Amino acid sequence: MSLHRAWSMSVGSPYRGGLITAGATIAVVLGGCASNEGSFDRTIALSDFVRSDESLRAAGLEVSTHRMSTDASDVDGPPVIEVVRDGGTNPADAPAPRPSDRGGTAKTPPTRAPDAGSASAQSVDPGANWPVDALVGQINGRPIFANVFFEPIAEELVAAASNPDRVVGRQQFVGTVKALFKRTVDNELIVAEAESQLSPEQQQGLLAWIRSIQEETIAERGGSRAAAEASLASEEDKSLDEFLAQRRDVALAMRLLNQRIEPRAIVSWREVQQAYDRDARIYNPPRQIRIGRIQLDSAADAERIARVESMVAEGKAFSEIARELSIADGGVWQSSDLPADGIDGLPLTDAVKTRIKDLPVDRVSASLQQRGFTSWFAVISIDQPVARTVYDRELQLAISEQLRDIRRAIERQRYIGTLRSRWVTDDISAMEERLVAFALERYWR
Repeated sequence: MSLHRAWSMSVGSPYRGGLITAGATIAVVLGGCASNEGSFDRTIALSDFVRSDESLRAAGLEVSTHRMSTDASDVDGPPVIEVVRDGGTNPADAPAPRPSDRGGTAKTPPTRAPDAGSASAQSVDPGANWPVDALVGQINGRPIFANVFFEPIAEELVAAASNPDRVVGRQQFVGTVKALFKRTVDNELIVAEAESQLSPEQQQGLLAWIRSIQEETIAERGGSRAAAEASLASEEDKSLDEFLAQRRDVALAMRLLNQRIEPRAIVSWREVQQAYDRDARIYNPPRQIRIGRIQLDSAADAERIARVESMVAEGKAFSEIARELSIADGGVWQSSDLPADGIDGLPLTDAVKTRIKDLPVDRVSASLQQRGFTSWFAVISIDQPVARTVYDRELQLAISEQLRDIRRAIERQRYIGTLRSRWVTDDISAMEERLVAFALERYWR
């Protein structure tokens, strides 16, 4: 068996803030495996596993002309690894490497960024850096790594970065990062606080509950741990341990919020009445009126005008006449709320009001000659939505729950503010700024 690899490594920019910068891609060439019958003795040397550059090129393989610098003075941290993938720049055709400012080996510019947890690979300008990962801070001792953090919103960030309006796109981009960071901090604080309040007996009970959930999950997903792992990986893209950890965190968070938030989210009857009075128009909507109109050119449509007059004389309904004349939208002209004073309160001319005021629904009015047009009007419909009083039980419950949700949100933010001041050991604003800077460097192109 023989194994051949072609790669190039070079020292890039200094290691900063835990940030590792990777070049483009890696090409690994696996040779064939062959076995000979019978046994034989042979001395193996390192040269048996190496092929010359000329033989590799003859086989159609790319060979980088650059080698990793062995001068330890050029290295401030972990080396930057740059590799070549099919379709990348051929190092033989690349310009000669330029000495770095520190006298090290210059980087060969990559043509594609590696898929380091991103939703899709992005094009990277030659010479540009692609940040792979970074430790941006800790929340209650739990490290926050940039690569894992951005994985669920990578597609949203790429979409925001491709927005033609760069100002709006950047606002969406930064807003998405900050919103996810806030949710992450809040969730971590709540879970940590919930864990700290568990007594030893409650911790044992929690472990027993998790074991029961694990057994139920395995039973429901194939009867074995391997089958459950495969099912969760295909349906939810997570392992069994990750699934159980999520269920555990949700249970802890719900328990804590029920203890700390619910007692403060109380809504009184007076608050329900005030909310009803404030939105009385919504619960008691006015009547809706639809007015129809048929309008024809007095000079050009003389024949159709005569036809309409004939149908009106026969007593045909407005909807029937509009249908026979193929009037768009059935002749509907205006739709609006009907004021308390009826037709008189509508924003119409007196001539129109006079013609439709006492008309039955769908009855055609007398014709109106106006600015070279002949028009007929009708009240197509008057609808009365159902009014609901404050004593409607379902409405009371809906208003009460709406007010309770608002109170929960307020109390939750207050409580999380208290947790932030007690638990967070790293500067939240600095962590947020580091995440935004990392996201801009990786996704904002």
